Amino acid sequence: MLMQADSPFLESVERRRPGGSMRAYVARTLPHHSAIVVSNRAPHEPRPEGGFARGAGGVVTALLTLAEVAAADWVCCARNDAERKLVEQQGDTWNAPLLRSETRLHYVSPTPEQYEQYYSVISNPVLWFIQHYLWDLAHQPIINGRIHRAWKNGYVAVNRQVADKVIAVGRQVQHRPLVMVHDYQLYLVPRMVREQLPGAIIQHFIHIPWPTPQYWKVLPREMRTAILEGLLGCDIVGFQSSLDVRNFLMTCEENAGLQVDERERAVLIDGRVVYARPYPISIDVASTTRLAFSHGVMVEERKLRDWRPKRLIVRIDRTDPSKNIVRGFLAYEKLLLHHPDLKGEIQFWAFLQPSRQDVAVYRTYLRRVRQVAARINAQHGGKGWMPIRLEFGENVRKAIAALKNFDVLLVNPVYDGLNLVVKEGALVNRAEGMIVLSENAGAHEELQPHVLSINPFDIESTSESIYEGLMMAGEERRKRNEAARKVVKTNDISRWITRQVQDIRDLVSTPGLRAG
Repeated sequence: MLMQADSPFLESVERRRPGGSMRAYVARTLPHHSAIVVSNRAPHEPRPEGGFARGAGGVVTALLTLAEVAAADWVCCARNDAERKLVEQQGDTWNAPLLRSETRLHYVSPTPEQYEQYYSVISNPVLWFIQHYLWDLAHQPIINGRIHRAWKNGYVAVNRQVADKVIAVGRQVQHRPLVMVHDYQLYLVPRMVREQLPGAIIQHFIHIPWPTPQYWKVLPREMRTAILEGLLGCDIVGFQSSLDVRNFLMTCEENAGLQVDERERAVLIDGRVVYARPYPISIDVASTTRLAFSHGVMVEERKLRDWRPKRLIVRIDRTDPSKNIVRGFLAYEKLLLHHPDLKGEIQFWAFLQPSRQDVAVYRTYLRRVRQVAARINAQHGGKGWMPIRLEFGENVRKAIAALKNFDVLLVNPVYDGLNLVVKEGALVNRAEGMIVLSENAGAHEELQPHVLSINPFDIESTSESIYEGLMMAGEERRKRNEAARKVVKTNDISRWITRQVQDIRDLVSTPGLRAG
């Protein structure tokens, strides 16, 4: 039965919601520091009809909370014509809304050509494909003159522009700068900032996987060396999982010949100590729960009940090759072949958001997703029944309605940084649904005992795990769901922030502990 809006659970999560108390905690823990959040995206995007919409994606959602509680300035890129026009009209610095307060937003405006080279040639797909192990190395990538030019004229140039803006802001803030850089587009920024603001505390958090030292050798030496040296301008480098930390330390040791202390999870460079730490990202439990019981989600649930089959498999994803959507469909097809009695009473609802359609590989993958779903429907459907319900769009209320009502949630990425859909599903599901989770998703480290683990490349075992999830006894399902929900409620977005703040205080800010 669904929770009532005035339930004790809702009251408890409201008390845990990040806000004024978290801001007070950060101010108390790191006094006399002025935070600067640095990311590729702004917190909000201009609408064509005027006004603003909140930026898409889990990274922006997390950074909104981080900037809120840290009372941070925010440095970002003008990524498209709408944002460039906004900068022309309002200047490159102005106040922008966060969740309940404002940030001082500082835009960098690369030329369209620079941004395209930085983002669409180097960041995506080159770095993204390396960090998700997506290259077919017998054939791709081909590091040619175009890649080298895009690296120099795009990636390096935009990172320099962002770093220069951070330096300018850092020189204006009231207290010691605390620079918090985010994600793979901005690997060179920390060292550039360190050179001009040696007294700053610098952290870089990487939201995607960090691969093995050998896989980094896909990149030419000068590029992979620049990335490592850029990150090692930090005091702390944050990752989603312990495996990412180990891979980073090995990369520093094997590819750069640096001295590494595995016990301390630290690298020694230029007389400084750089710490590597896992901080698995999470969700705002209170706001996610409140959304789950909002009127809009209730409306979507009523629509869902009009067509819901007896057994419902759900996936919510971007159409990114790393998400492994096609193998998920093939595993479901195996399920139908092995258990034909399920035909007519089961459906796989894939609610997908088209992603990065300016990149050819992504357009090709989306076509493949459509083709495989259409083939399965044509070969196995009939009598008014369609095996796969394939929908495209971006509707958070519909997504939450799906997560509340799945019998099995399939999350089978090839590799993934964390995957917040897993945590959202564990928190809001009210159908005693089971999560089938790739062992290569970052969330697996936290949720492993409470989900059905799969090898994402093995469609036979994925099919078997989906069936196990559908048929699992009620008591076992309840036990696993309660445990998974407890993990998410305990390790919420507040904990993600407080662990980072505590490490900054303990490893860097305290004079007796500051290295170098």
